[in-house]
Amino acid sequence: MAVFTHINESDLEIFLKNYNLNKLNFIEGINEGIQNTNYKVGIDSKDFILTIYENIPDNNDINFFLELMMHLSSNNIKCPTPIKNLENTSIGKIKSKPSALLTFLEGKSISAITKNHTFEIGKALAEMHIKVENFNLNKKNDLSFDGWDKLIEINQKKLDILEIDLYENLKGQQKKIKNAWPKNLPSGIIHADLFPDNVLFLDNKVSGLIDFYFSCNDFFAYDLSICINAWCFNEDNNFSKENFKTLVNGYHEVRPLSEKELNSLPVLCSGSALRFLLTRVDNWNSSKGIDIVNYQDPREFLERLNFHSKIDDLKGYGI
Repeated sequence: MAVFTHINESDLEIFLKNYNLNKLNFIEGINEGIQNTNYKVGIDSKDFILTIYENIPDNNDINFFLELMMHLSSNNIKCPTPIKNLENTSIGKIKSKPSALLTFLEGKSISAITKNHTFEIGKALAEMHIKVENFNLNKKNDLSFDGWDKLIEINQKKLDILEIDLYENLKGQQKKIKNAWPKNLPSGIIHADLFPDNVLFLDNKVSGLIDFYFSCNDFFAYDLSICINAWCFNEDNNFSKENFKTLVNGYHEVRPLSEKELNSLPVLCSGSALRFLLTRVDNWNSSKGIDIVNYQDPREFLERLNFHSKIDDLKGYGI
C-alpha cells in the first residue's frame, strides 16, 4: 500500500455520493507498498480502505480481484469486503482512476516471525484454498514460465550488474526448473503474494489476509512455496527449519497435502524464488545503486533460489 494519487476531502465526497454512506470523518494516506494508492477513511461510525488502482488498466482484472474478495469474505475468510455502490458495482472512479471502497480490518503485520505465526499462516492459506474451490472466475498466472522468460530477457543488463554472468545463470536455472515442474497438482485460485505485510494478526491469530492483486490460477502447493520463501527465512536470510515445519504442518492440518505435492516443494520453491527475484530486479532502478533497494533487495531471493536449487527432497528442509 502507498500514496501515488493525492486526493482531498472534496474529491472523496464526490466519490462517496454514489454510495449509501453519509458523514466523512477523516482521510489518512497509507504510506506502504509499491502498487496502488491506499487511504484509510472514516465514514459515519466505521473505517474503510479506499484503494485507487494505479497499475491495473483492465477493469476486468479489477473486477476479478474484487469478486474474489467478495466470495472469500462471504465464505468466512477474513479479508477486505468490497462495498457496492448505488449502481451495484464495486468499481468507481477518483481522478479518472478506477477505485474501490473496502472494509477495514483490525490487526497489524508482524516483523518478528515465530513458529506460532507460521502455523497460523499455514492454516489460513489452506482454508482459503478450500473456499475457492467453488469460485467460478479464472485468471491466468502472468508471472509463470512465459513471464519469467520475458523478465530475464528485458533485464539482462540489470542482472549482470547484480552479479557477473547472472543472466546466463538464471536462464539455466529457469530451464532446469521448467523441466522438473510437476504436472496435474491440485489447483485453483491462489493468493500468490502472501508475505508478512499482507497478513494481519490480532492476539497472535490471523485477523485478515489482504492485497489479492496478484491472485490467479495455479497449483495450491505453489502458493505454499511462496509462503515458504516469505516466512521461513530470518532477517539474516537463513532458512528456519522450525518455521518450515510449522507452516507445512499448519497447512496440512486443514488441507492434507498429497505425497506428490510434498515431493514437489523443492522445485516449486525454486520457481517462486525465481519469480520474486525477477520482479524485484524489474522494479529496481539500477542507476541509483543497489543500496537503495532496502527491503525489496533482489539479492535476498537470489540467495533463496540458490538454497532451494541444492535440495532434492524434503529431507533437505529437515522433514
